[in-house]
Amino acid sequence: MKFLFVIAMVVFSGFAYAVNVPEELLNAISTVESNNDDKAIGDSGKAVGRFQIWKTYVDEVNRISRLKKLPTRFSYEDRKNPEKSRQMVIIYLEFWGKQYEKNTRRPATMEVLAKIHNGHAFWKRSPKNKQYFRNIEKYWEKVKNALES
Repeated sequence: MKFLFVIAMVVFSGFAYAVNVPEELLNAISTVESNNDDKAIGDSGKAVGRFQIWKTYVDEVNRISRLKKLPTRFSYEDRKNPEKSRQMVIIYLEFWGKQYEKNTRRPATMEVLAKIHNGHAFWKRSPKNKQYFRNIEKYWEKVKNALES
């Protein structure tokens, strides 16, 4: 009986490290970032497409893809493609959401995933950087409003 309880705890715990990226979150992020404009350019030309993806984000997704032995690699031009950019965001958020869960022992909620998209590994940042945390809180408020509308 004790064995079954342990199995149930592992299977049903929030720390199974399987992160799901909800479609409504992707839609909200896309709305906040660019109003779903695949040709959007922001941050002085650094952020491109509906998810406002930087080149460093693409590089990180390709690193994750190699690490996970995924066959797909992305180009910087793929940031303008709605399907490929969505795929990049999912790969990025699933990977870093898992890292968040492993590091904090807390589930990667939609709030956490939105903050990861905007502020990468925000939970590792020094609390002294108050402006950084104010910015990702403001970002989450925008995403939350988009989720609610």
